[in-house]
Amino acid sequence: MSSLPSLKGSIACITGASGFIGGILADALADLGCEVRILARPTSDLQWIDRKRIRVFIGDLTGEIPEDWIQGAHYVFHCAGLTKAKTRADFFRGNAEACDKLFALCSRHAGDLKKIVHLSSLAAVGPATPESPADETTPCQPVTHYGQSKWKGEQIALRWADTLPIVILRPPIVYGPREKNFFTFIQSLAKGWNIQIGRASKRFSMIHVADLTRAMILAALAPAHQDKVWFVTDGGAHSWDDIATAALKNLNRPARKITIPESALTGVAILTEAIYLFRKDAPLLDRQRMIDIRQSCWVASPNKFFKQFAFSPQYPLESGLLHAISWYRDNHWL
Repeated sequence: MSSLPSLKGSIACITGASGFIGGILADALADLGCEVRILARPTSDLQWIDRKRIRVFIGDLTGEIPEDWIQGAHYVFHCAGLTKAKTRADFFRGNAEACDKLFALCSRHAGDLKKIVHLSSLAAVGPATPESPADETTPCQPVTHYGQSKWKGEQIALRWADTLPIVILRPPIVYGPREKNFFTFIQSLAKGWNIQIGRASKRFSMIHVADLTRAMILAALAPAHQDKVWFVTDGGAHSWDDIATAALKNLNRPARKITIPESALTGVAILTEAIYLFRKDAPLLDRQRMIDIRQSCWVASPNKFFKQFAFSPQYPLESGLLHAISWYRDNHWL
């Protein structure tokens, strides 16, 4: 965080800090001298939250929110959201309706507010093509309930942007220390299995969590701009082979490539949904997730953000994976 100024004397409020991105952001802001306040449910896992540096307020964006959490805030970072849910209504409740409630609270109680950073997703726009990566002019055509709910959250944010200083960032796949879903791929590589879905060549944008949180802080500190929506990635268009090759180099081992047909995985998704009918939580793999998996290109151009915010990623893919794998090893995940 050496490229960022001290934020001593500033108050930053974060939603979703019990999660991967929000938790890393909370640490980064505390390192800069911020008074960091997080909103967490009573049931949230706060194992990574240092309560000596970070104040915890118990509340829920879909329920009761303590007003003193937001009072006096200079910056609000909205990282909370659902990435898996059983129904479309659940996604919209967590990723859209909650936004409206948060922004209304900011409007009433945050008179010193300088910026709200709303974390959206590439999924709000939908897949692109290898010849034409998505950019800020690309029409939004989300293909899943998750993507549709994130787009609705953006629309709500833009409506409030007439009266609140809101900026919207759209990251792609985010990886790094503490992340659990992408870690399962790294874990399988560490065991010697390079498991990939489908034979078709697919491309993805990615970003290391440290670069994303730095981008979020830069966006919060920047003067108001007429454009409100920005893509932020590491600038690459990566294949699973690229990712596996870089990871295996850092793991210093070979792995046997196993390709699972998409049709077979669809069957697994249907079975998983059936099993989860009897559980309260939602599965990681379902037919909605299969829609994402079938797409050949989830790539966006970050050039506009790079230019406007003088931003350059500190973690290209290989060094980013080295950093993540080193953390997984140091913390005995590998």
